[in-house]
Amino acid sequence: MQVVELSAFGLDMLKLFDREKPAAGPGEVLVRFEAASVNPRDYQIITGHFTPNVQFPLVPLSDGAGIVEAVGDGVSRVSIGDRVTPTFFPEWISGEALNAERAVSSGLETPGTLREYGVYQESAVVRVAPHLSAVEAACLPCAGLTAWTALVTMSQITQGNTVLLQGTGGVALAGLSLSKALGAQVIVLSSSNDKLERARELGADHCINYTTTTDWGPRAYEIAGHGVDAVLEIGGTGTLENSLTAIRHGGHVNIIGYMTGVDMDITVFPLIIKNAQLHGIGTGNRDAYEAMMKFVGEHEIRPVISETFSMNETATALETLARGGHMGKITITI
Repeated sequence: MQVVELSAFGLDMLKLFDREKPAAGPGEVLVRFEAASVNPRDYQIITGHFTPNVQFPLVPLSDGAGIVEAVGDGVSRVSIGDRVTPTFFPEWISGEALNAERAVSSGLETPGTLREYGVYQESAVVRVAPHLSAVEAACLPCAGLTAWTALVTMSQITQGNTVLLQGTGGVALAGLSLSKALGAQVIVLSSSNDKLERARELGADHCINYTTTTDWGPRAYEIAGHGVDAVLEIGGTGTLENSLTAIRHGGHVNIIGYMTGVDMDITVFPLIIKNAQLHGIGTGNRDAYEAMMKFVGEHEIRPVISETFSMNETATALETLARGGHMGKITITI
């Protein structure tokens, strides 16, 4: 089988190899991958900016989708021919991760999805909604579940709420689709008027260009009337103050990214005055992912895909992600 392996840090250390096709043992399934998607975390791992603790060679990328080609003895959750994705945290099944449930993640502590075949415990794969293509399904294990955990698990978004989304990347646009299906009003931030226009076409109710409206927090608060119910906080240091201004009393700030810095750099007063609820979002568990996939199927939600590359264009796909300027997800066919 073909597999992309990383032998040391750096995009130039990604190479395509032929390896022996694995076989499923008891309780395991063999997945023939058809697609993968890239996340900022993948780029950081590959370039050595996420953690120095990487065991080489590494098969990168956390997210992918494919078909169950074979099953081992005792498998009952899935069958041959089922279309599935592996979960981001294969050992985090339900509830809070109070022990070692998050110690193993796809594309880092265990091989990722940039390969033709992968063997997984049956508990670590989930059937995909029938309307999704493999490329679309490959966008959901990280970005989709992150947005779902923020909106549903943590913020309990429902009909009539208002959600503020920062940017138009994979998590933000997953948040847009999910929020609209949940019945919420959505405000989208971007520095690009073209992207804001596209966000309107995708269902955004209000758009704010944060380069021309630098104090977007008060503006978002005003649009919502009483403040927004939840923010998907992608920026970090440079955006958190405005996010706290934007939320209602008791509102939720879901901290997902750190594009503008990792230090919170705020006083406690906005937190106290707003009775703010800050949530650090680390993807989610399998139960939440299955609930999200069911919801995606019921509402026929499709991820927004910016560009699709081949396996031997993996480095280019990651460079495209790092440059920014894309809208939605960057994917790879396998």
